[in-house]
Amino acid sequence: MEEKKVLSMQNKCAGCGANLVFNPKSQDLFCDKCEAHYQIENDGQIVLHDLTQSVQKDKKYDDFVSQNKMFKCPNCGASVMLNQFEISKKCPYCEAGLVIEEDNFPGIKPDAVIPFQFNKEDAAKNFVNGVKKKFFVPNKFKKNMPASDINGIYIPAFGYSAKTTSVYDGELYEEHETKDADGNSTTERTYFKVSGTHSAEFNDVMVESSSKITQAEINGFLPYKTTGRKNYSNQYILGYSVEHYNQTVQECVPTYKSIVTKSIRAQILRKYEYNGVNYLNVSTEYNDEKYLYYLIPVYKFEYEYKKKKYITYMNGQTGRVDNNVPKSGLKIAFAILLPLLIVLIPIIIGIILGAGD
Repeated sequence: MEEKKVLSMQNKCAGCGANLVFNPKSQDLFCDKCEAHYQIENDGQIVLHDLTQSVQKDKKYDDFVSQNKMFKCPNCGASVMLNQFEISKKCPYCEAGLVIEEDNFPGIKPDAVIPFQFNKEDAAKNFVNGVKKKFFVPNKFKKNMPASDINGIYIPAFGYSAKTTSVYDGELYEEHETKDADGNSTTERTYFKVSGTHSAEFNDVMVESSSKITQAEINGFLPYKTTGRKNYSNQYILGYSVEHYNQTVQECVPTYKSIVTKSIRAQILRKYEYNGVNYLNVSTEYNDEKYLYYLIPVYKFEYEYKKKKYITYMNGQTGRVDNNVPKSGLKIAFAILLPLLIVLIPIIIGIILGAGD
């Protein structure tokens, strides 16, 4: 793979000349050496893009993601390598926060960033608290969690918005139990037709476009509060690893529409009282489709438990932890068997009492 030289930007402290990084607690740039703070100017309105005018991949983009990027750290002079989609990382030699200059971004530029709201130390505490709330996690793991390698990364994602109108028809059913003269129970179903129209509005349906994470994984720690978004600025990502998108807006549309379709079906079914669905046909028209290119904050935890390696993700804004954590087989078995026991115990008691008569 070829290496391409690119320019980078780096912020320095005006007082002591040391490196500046983004501070999640104070939401500004911070100097670790003299503890000076620098406000990030972030004015202007974030304008949504019309989905019909989205940008496709081009040769410049293909060249960008097919090559390693090499730039010289302006702080220590070392040559720093960025791989494929990366646009920012820490210098491995002096830990300066380096970001490729925006003019070197191929394709579309980030519109908005949702800044990290807490640092690594707080992320470690949030991880412990979040895992302790998960029922299926082994008690031994909760009491003695292994040390984790924690990395803060910004993930590229597209936030889609749309107004929808759906026409639907279907058949649902209700179930009720009856008993014959001998006391034997049978379940009967009553079917009924449904039809109508349903209107809904969706804002910031988040679809990842990263080489490091899947949509299934990101669903584990959504949602983000997009009211906290900021106009994109390089200063928010100083000190973090950041990727450029690996799929275009159009390539992510099927995932976005799959999410919307599931939501619309759920909204329609909530209108009715039923026990099951025989079928439900839904035809949806999309209007006023817009999108924003986001960078969203994620903490990545890598650790080992019982000789097995785990990667667990955390929402860098809300602290929500996904479910890719160790699971207790005993707790899972108990959860599966408990409903069966609730049904079987009265039957067993009835048999015993009947035998005694």
